[in-house]
Amino acid sequence: MNVDGLNDAEQTDVEEKAQPLRIMLLGKSGAGKSSSGNTLLGKQAFESEMKLTRVTRHCEKEEGMVGNVPVAVIDTPGLFETDRNKEEIVREILKCVKLQEPGPHAFVCVVPLGRMTQEDQDTNTLIETKFGPRVWDYTIVLFTHGDRLEGKTINQVITECDENLRSFIRKCSGGFHVFNNKQPEDQDQVASFISKIQTLVALNGGGHYHTALYPEKERRIRERQESILAEKEPEISRKMRELQEHHKGDELELKTKELWRKEEEGSRLAAEKQTSISFVRLLLLLVPLGLLVLLALQSSSSLGDDL
Repeated sequence: MNVDGLNDAEQTDVEEKAQPLRIMLLGKSGAGKSSSGNTLLGKQAFESEMKLTRVTRHCEKEEGMVGNVPVAVIDTPGLFETDRNKEEIVREILKCVKLQEPGPHAFVCVVPLGRMTQEDQDTNTLIETKFGPRVWDYTIVLFTHGDRLEGKTINQVITECDENLRSFIRKCSGGFHVFNNKQPEDQDQVASFISKIQTLVALNGGGHYHTALYPEKERRIRERQESILAEKEPEISRKMRELQEHHKGDELELKTKELWRKEEEGSRLAAEKQTSISFVRLLLLLVPLGLLVLLALQSSSSLGDDL
């Protein structure tokens, strides 16, 4: 029992309700993630992907209110960018443990309205491989380009779409929604979207996507990275104080983001290295053991032949 007279489960529930609804946008380049984030927050929080250059090179988090609901939107680099290795992009997303802390309540898979292409399917396969199969329990599909519905409802479009897309939607526990990012002033589309995410969170017991749900290799790396960052907390706090002494406003915000990117990159590299070394050591222990077992089996077989 804690000091407020609540048991651990009740305390966790209170803490979750006090925190912003953490929403992570995922999808391929040009799907409309940044524009959707802007529509969701009701402001120009992220640089639009509609520009000629892909501006979302790092994960970015912006907070705001949707009605009386506090939300934190995490924009991510587009998967399958032509000028970047896809493994590099996914690693960029996964290493940002501080922005996601303690984990997203919902993943939003942003997809342009239309057929599901092979690239879309490859994107979804990559997401599941890196985040784990449980990722779809926390995912809602968000279609962009709602201005192309041409008088149809999104339900009618889904009914008429190809089986691959319908199958993917069925896999996502949050179902689907559509945004017309050309009408960001239409807050009804945002309010209903938040309502769907709240329903999804309730289906998952009010919790968030946590480290234990990631594949084993990624889980071990994340646990070690979190531990390294915790160990470096006094040093990071000192660096933060130094920044606050020399910078103000937007410049301070920019320097703070740069600091955390550097710290997360360093801790991720160290975690990957330590995890890899641990795996090699385990193999070195298991190989001799395997040889001993093999020799024992061969010896047993020889004795059987002699008898």
